[in-house]
Amino acid sequence: MNEQVDKQLVDEAMDAYVDWREECAGVWDAYERWTRAPRIDAACAFSAYRAALDREECASHAYADLLARITGGKRPVWGVFAPNRLRAPLADRMT
Repeated sequence: MNEQVDKQLVDEAMDAYVDWREECAGVWDAYERWTRAPRIDAACAFSAYRAALDREECASHAYADLLARITGGKRPVWGVFAPNRLRAPLADRMT
């Protein structure tokens, strides 16, 4: 990749990171609304919570995909995107 493409990808990744973090906050907000919802509204609040989880998952994948493009697929992108059982030990992630 050339420097201009690298800069563009990094900019896109930064935007994707912000989008993901905003969706994370949305999940917490939806969870709070669900846990505090009156019994009659609980099913609707739970549906809203599930929708927030889906949006957060999509945002996390978009961010992870950009990180993978930046690294050129040469090394795994570890972190919050890999299930715990697949994460590399911290020492491996530092290299």
